[in-house]
Amino acid sequence: MAGLTTSQLFDTGRYSIDRPGSTEFDTLVIQAQAGLAGTNCVRLEAFVRPDALTRMQEEAERLAPGAVFHRANLNPYFSQPPEGTPEDHPLNRFSPRRHGMIRADRFDREGAIWTVFLNADLCHFVATALGCETIYTYDDPFGGVNVNVQPEGCEFAWHFDNNDFTVSFGLKQSAAGGIFEYVPDLRSETDENYEGVKRVLDGDRSKVRLLSLVPGDLQLFRGGHTLHRVTSPDGGDRHSLLVSYATEPGAMTSAGKAIRIWGEAHPEHHARDARRAGAG
Repeated sequence: MAGLTTSQLFDTGRYSIDRPGSTEFDTLVIQAQAGLAGTNCVRLEAFVRPDALTRMQEEAERLAPGAVFHRANLNPYFSQPPEGTPEDHPLNRFSPRRHGMIRADRFDREGAIWTVFLNADLCHFVATALGCETIYTYDDPFGGVNVNVQPEGCEFAWHFDNNDFTVSFGLKQSAAGGIFEYVPDLRSETDENYEGVKRVLDGDRSKVRLLSLVPGDLQLFRGGHTLHRVTSPDGGDRHSLLVSYATEPGAMTSAGKAIRIWGEAHPEHHARDARRAGAG
């Protein structure tokens, strides 16, 4: 798989991500930018070629029994609230983690999923659609690329992403349920909008949007500012591939946050914390 070209992985006849500068590429970018500007979310149907999708699905199925189902209660920010935070504040609203995640360090470096993760044309297309000169694969040793594994009845609760943006690929969809729900631009760099977040957590669905990813679809999503969740699947499991990028090289989460998410931290998480402490 490591030697496969972009056109062998993706339907470049329909989505010309391997031809930057072409009219077709520019049209695709405009389409993606329009979706991102409107709802922070773009869906490109049947993006992955069927044979590549089959290999990705087989790899995910093989690794699914080793997915991390870490028992934890997490707030939408994967954080711990400051002392004295009111009980009904979003920082103090915890939900049980009921889905599993295949960690980045579990994937075969010659396999289908890792090949997609490192694909330079995909990275360049995402950067262009986001208006970035350059982006980088997210270097987190656990969170750079993952498969979300949701058995029947297991919800992926409301949350904001740690990284700037995420590319998702549908791999396996349940017969019912397993719907991606999101509220665009609920917070910003300058305003956490805790009142707005609280309304959604309390059941306000006036601004909630829905998306059901079909296997092979690509979703480009700004999850750092968009509250989102995946509802419980019914009639089979749901699998989705999450490919993460960052605007700075070497980006990764802290050891503390890794422990809350994964149940443990990688030595690289601790080294990152030490470097930051030294720089401070």
